[in-house]
Amino acid sequence: MRKKAIIIGGGLGGLATALTLSKQYEVHIFEKNASLGGKMKVIDIDGFHFDFGPNTLTMPHYFWRVIEPFCSNPKEKLPFRHIPNATHHQIGAHEVVFTIDEAEMKAQLRKMDEQSAENYPAFLMEIKRLFRLSEETFLRKTFFKKSDYLSLQLAGDLLKAHPFQTLHTFLETYFPHPEVQKLFERFATYIGSSPYATPATFAMIAYFELVEGTYYLPGGATKIAEVFTELLHQQNVHIHTTEAVEQLATDGEKIIGCQTTKGLYFADIFICNGDYDLFQPLLGRRVPYHELSTSGYVELIGLKQPVPLHHHNVWFSSNYKQEFTALRKGHYAPEPTVYSCYPYASDTSHPPALFVLINAPNATASDEQQSIHVTKALEKWGIPLEDIVLRKKLPPSYIEQNFSVRNGAIYGQASNSLKSSFMRPANRDKKYSNLYYVGGTVHPGGGSPIVVKGGYHVAKRILAEIK
Repeated sequence: MRKKAIIIGGGLGGLATALTLSKQYEVHIFEKNASLGGKMKVIDIDGFHFDFGPNTLTMPHYFWRVIEPFCSNPKEKLPFRHIPNATHHQIGAHEVVFTIDEAEMKAQLRKMDEQSAENYPAFLMEIKRLFRLSEETFLRKTFFKKSDYLSLQLAGDLLKAHPFQTLHTFLETYFPHPEVQKLFERFATYIGSSPYATPATFAMIAYFELVEGTYYLPGGATKIAEVFTELLHQQNVHIHTTEAVEQLATDGEKIIGCQTTKGLYFADIFICNGDYDLFQPLLGRRVPYHELSTSGYVELIGLKQPVPLHHHNVWFSSNYKQEFTALRKGHYAPEPTVYSCYPYASDTSHPPALFVLINAPNATASDEQQSIHVTKALEKWGIPLEDIVLRKKLPPSYIEQNFSVRNGAIYGQASNSLKSSFMRPANRDKKYSNLYYVGGTVHPGGGSPIVVKGGYHVAKRILAEIK
């Protein structure tokens, strides 16, 4: 008889774990919502299609590697397509479109600052080094016990990754022009953190877009969750949607079962793919204290006709530092940076629509002022208000309530310190040896390719250690 594994939460990390375990385990997934994918959720309103998240797709080979054992052609199953000029940035009077073409990037930067342009190749070389170091040291590794952290090689590698320097000060060494710095400081928001506090190690996030490139999937990013779900059915994984886990049963040393809204289930191992902090009370523990990441104020906008936008668009605040100071104090920025995703620029299979996002402090209510900022950004992007036929506002509470995320903090613990960046919650519980953690709130962190990779490696280690 095969051993049984229970996955609590159907986000991408849990799906990658479930699929990888399915060759040797009888796997059950419990998800409180009606579909799998977590924040990768389809929202269809009045004929308009929106992918709630993620919006920026990178590192397709991370996804292909997970599904490869279960389909004959992973690249055909998930046909990622490269976007040559993916993200348009408006910074004051300057415009920059991100591309993997080094010469083109230098030409654009030269219009802003000659020295920054000349230093760009050196910056690329350093983020390539940081990415290779990070992948070898953190992204491919799992942390199950204290000894996993107590490694001289790990400590040495960490010291090579600028851990005591902030992302902002790191960027200053390459780009003397403050508006050029903003372009690359924005990568801190990909982990819900501040470029003025997060370690420079996270400059490696720029590698994803500026070296590997940005992609889209025909039909939308949620195709990833659809394909994973299809393969899980193929592997006879038991999928329990609209069924939340309410209690855990233990024998003092291990988790032995879980009580859901519909029944009691027993298993050999348990994997939490939910918010780490919110899961702890199920174990009789307090919710941990730490700084949380940012949340998001979102508007879904349906358009009467196509508009001349890129797939990704960013309109920067004139005072970026003030924006993050406000967010860390729990306030909306007086003048926020506004991001929009316009999939129609790459894929015309759905009517033209915009997903618009403003960084929001966690644990905040809706703020009508943010809608005014969105309107101003739409006008700057040249979109007539009369061309808007649908406009739906989703405050941070939407994220908190729909995805069971503590205070709506998208990435859980913020990475605004050395400890919070490199000592995220481990992948196995400190007390219960058969309880594991995957997803964006634990090691190795957030972002769709990272959580998929993390879930895959946790499952591989479980299979290697548990016979």
